[in-house]
Amino acid sequence: MINKKINIDKSSLSIVIPAYNEEESLGYVLTDSLFFLPRAVRDYEVIIVDDGSIDKTAQIADSFAKKNKRIHVIHQTHGGFNKAMITGIKAATKDYVAYMHAGGHELIRDMVNCMRIMRDYDLVLGIRGKRIDYNWYRLLLSYGCLVIYRVLFGITYEDVHWVYFWKTKEVQKLKLDPKGGVFLLVESLVKFKRKGFKIGEASAPYRPRYGGDNKNTSIKIVWQTFISIFKLWWEIVNGKI
Repeated sequence: MINKKINIDKSSLSIVIPAYNEEESLGYVLTDSLFFLPRAVRDYEVIIVDDGSIDKTAQIADSFAKKNKRIHVIHQTHGGFNKAMITGIKAATKDYVAYMHAGGHELIRDMVNCMRIMRDYDLVLGIRGKRIDYNWYRLLLSYGCLVIYRVLFGITYEDVHWVYFWKTKEVQKLKLDPKGGVFLLVESLVKFKRKGFKIGEASAPYRPRYGGDNKNTSIKIVWQTFISIFKLWWEIVNGKI
């Protein structure tokens, strides 16, 4: 836990939180983030992308933004994780931009190790460790994808579906698939790797969801993700990237 200001470095940080029907957890995540972010980084902003929520997510986000100028809310029609993340990344104005779950799976205090090394890298990947509430289906998807990434893209990092810290000016240059299920994170990793960018890893412990339901493991989203995976592989094979 961060008990005092740790002055990680002079870099500034944008936190992007894509949120779809996260009324049970968003308020908790924002309250915790606003307490710990000033103790962790010099300058920051929190960008909430309300992805067409039909519960009270939008109202909760707007109420926080009215009270704190560092919180920015973007409302859009429901387009899924990739589209929401692209929207948030494009809106980022700080030196680095990080992805954070709206469900409370990780908090700012859990991301400190990534923050400590972010200025030494173009991309930092968080390692979540033990996933204590994963069922067999989610474990199969998670580790099965790691095998696919190794075979198709030569990706050997320990955890590629978790916390990401990008150098903002570099990730904003990428053309990312807005319809790729939840492949955006790994798509950016593959493209950073192919550009020869410096990539680091650091511990970012996993927490069980604070509230609400997991949104990214439906058959539809898994299918969209696999389409995007093989689309990227085909583009690489044919020299289009």
